[in-house]
Amino acid sequence: MNKFASGLTLPEKAPRTTLKSEILWGCELGGSPHFPKDLAGVHDRFYASAPRPLETFRRAVMDAVERVLIMDDYFLMPDKGEPAERLWTVLDWLHPRLAASDIRILTKKHAEIDEELLQLFRDREEEINNQARRGKRCSIQVNTRLREGFNYVHDRFAIVDDELWHFGATVGGFHASVNAASRGWSAADAGAIEFFDLAWQMCKEK
Repeated sequence: MNKFASGLTLPEKAPRTTLKSEILWGCELGGSPHFPKDLAGVHDRFYASAPRPLETFRRAVMDAVERVLIMDDYFLMPDKGEPAERLWTVLDWLHPRLAASDIRILTKKHAEIDEELLQLFRDREEEINNQARRGKRCSIQVNTRLREGFNYVHDRFAIVDDELWHFGATVGGFHASVNAASRGWSAADAGAIEFFDLAWQMCKEK
């Protein structure tokens, strides 16, 4: 199921750039900077069997050079369809030539997502680390104890390198109802990385 050519080279670490904040609404075109223009567009997405995630977030994750941190109860559990479909979508973002080394997903435990499905992330980690010319070893970790260890979070967040994303619904823009994501905030200035690390430590097995 590997869709990526072996001839690809790792991207160089991007210089720190000025972040630009924007808001993006989920739609079947892969996201829009505007509210839905009509009811037909709302219905197209609401009744889609697998609502399309935000294209800009997908690209940001695929191009990450340092970290991808996600905090969301339902990131791996779709409202419709099979969990395996969602997992394979996320795994496509974490492609074998990914440059980022710190991938952590903090979520809730779901009976439908068993160890066999979670093993797919460990397999992808091994695949990434087997790529030639890789520098720092990649670590992909999925922690399903968010409700048990740190039951204080309502919103959903993601940190990609040094950019903070805030989601009104599922991280990545998977949710079918009208919802939005905002991006362009400095994760360092907001203390988001430290906050994620605090929650991660609290959710470790005792």
